[in-house]
Amino acid sequence: DKLVKSGTVDEDGITVVSGGVELDLFDEASGATRRRNGPRRLIFTGNLAAYQGIDLLLEAFGRVRAAGKDVRLRIVTESSFEPYEQKARELGVRDFIEVMSAGFERVPALLAEADIAVNPRIECEGVPIKLLNYMAASKPVVSFESSATLVRHGETGWLARDGDVDAFAQGVLRLLDEPGLAVRLGRSARGYVEVHHTWAMMA
Repeated sequence: DKLVKSGTVDEDGITVVSGGVELDLFDEASGATRRRNGPRRLIFTGNLAAYQGIDLLLEAFGRVRAAGKDVRLRIVTESSFEPYEQKARELGVRDFIEVMSAGFERVPALLAEADIAVNPRIECEGVPIKLLNYMAASKPVVSFESSATLVRHGETGWLARDGDVDAFAQGVLRLLDEPGLAVRLGRSARGYVEVHHTWAMMA
């Protein structure tokens, strides 16, 4: 940006290439079959900065648990969960949340173990890389609209209006209740990134 403003670089000569996804890293996750015994699992991966919408995720998860679902939330992060501990306990969901410290190298395998991937972020310029990773792993995604502009509701994922915690929770419940729909959304999501978001395609 500074180079453009200084005139060093001609703005018309700049092309911005959006992020891509390395599909082969997620091939195993894409082909994995989730076990049917035990609780179902939601997964969130990434840092826990305020913009990620973790507060909204916890509220939505509380509504999912209140609906009587045997479901757990796994948060894969290298950030501290401490800022959210009190809220999770107040909502009565802390005992059902697993916070796992892990780097990106473990993310594909952990995605393979999940039933639904969640993206509670509201505002985002561009495409969150975590969303591309979820889709590459054939995970059905529940997300707020503004951070998932590439997702087609009911086709490659499930979208809720920004900040509508009830709608977000209902999306999770719908996919838990209809595993066939969840599988279809995950497969369609994988197909979408195969066509549109590999690094080769983006370049």
